[in-house]
Amino acid sequence: MKTVLIAMHLVACEPDLLICQDVSMDAKRWQDMGTCQNDRDHEMQKAQEELPEWAVVMSRCRYLVGRDRRTAPMF
Repeated sequence: MKTVLIAMHLVACEPDLLICQDVSMDAKRWQDMGTCQNDRDHEMQKAQEELPEWAVVMSRCRYLVGRDRRTAPMF
């Protein structure tokens, strides 16, 4: 079985927004879109603290289909 979770996609960009790089948020998942959106500011602030001052950090919550932990893996 599959379950739908929410993941946050974070990117760090140069000031001109032409070059961006993903910032990993693989470990965290949310059960609903509202909770993810409430955490966006906090997660963006944490990422900004680790990056150079000039970096522009942007984020988006998105749906993610993942394996339900109650179901045994097939592979």
